[in-house]
Amino acid sequence: MTPVDTPTRSPLAAEEPLATGRTMGYSRCELSRVIWRSNENMFGSGKGTLILELVDDVAWASAARHCDGHAVTVAVQDMTFFAPVWAGDIVTASAQVEGTGRTSMDIGVHVSARRGFGGGEPVQVAEAHLVFVAVDDDGAPRAVRPVHPETDAEYARHRAVAIRREHGRALRAALAEVALPTPR
Repeated sequence: MTPVDTPTRSPLAAEEPLATGRTMGYSRCELSRVIWRSNENMFGSGKGTLILELVDDVAWASAARHCDGHAVTVAVQDMTFFAPVWAGDIVTASAQVEGTGRTSMDIGVHVSARRGFGGGEPVQVAEAHLVFVAVDDDGAPRAVRPVHPETDAEYARHRAVAIRREHGRALRAALAEVALPTPR
């Protein structure tokens, strides 16, 4: 498996890096949907796959906005569910680019629900971190602009991206030492 910043089709060496960055707020996107009875699982709560799809969709919109074009999901680094969603909830996913590599974008997504057909205060129900890579019309990775945090909260999220990347490298190195068998 190649790292997300390693081109798999064409080298990017001849391509000029994008010098001007964008703020995190530039990429901020929101998507909402209603949870219907037909969306319930066998336990009566909303299906987790609905939330996963909403997360991927809003993360793609954020990545596409940041890179001015198409981007593809490379990894769902983590997805944490804090509370169930129920029929009648209006679920909103908010995403923004929190870090960038040469071709990759780290997207943070926060999911909240307004209970009972949109009334009351929103409740945080999930959080996710995804990695997208900007691609050209042929599907080859292309350079992205850097992202610049502006607030203390954005600086913290930007730092968290660096920590997740470092942990990912350490995990890959440790798993390489174990020599896990290839799944069939």
